[in-house]
Amino acid sequence: MGLQQKLDAFRANFETQLGPEGKAILDNEASRVKRTGVEERALKVGQRAPNFELPDMRGHKVSLAQLHAEGPLALVFYRGLW
Repeated sequence: MGLQQKLDAFRANFETQLGPEGKAILDNEASRVKRTGVEERALKVGQRAPNFELPDMRGHKVSLAQLHAEGPLALVFYRGLW
């Protein structure tokens, strides 16, 4: 099974669990976010992220430039379910 097929199956299962009311809420929120124009302002594949600084798990500031100096890296933004 290819990635697209796995994603399609995941989405179908997720939507089944949500039910029609939950799906309508998510679809409405997705539309609301899209209307803000955030997609047009988002980084595209291959674009460099601007340098930024955030605290690590010990509270020490770490910049993207510092991490990149150590070698290649990938940014993952995890929202969680809170």
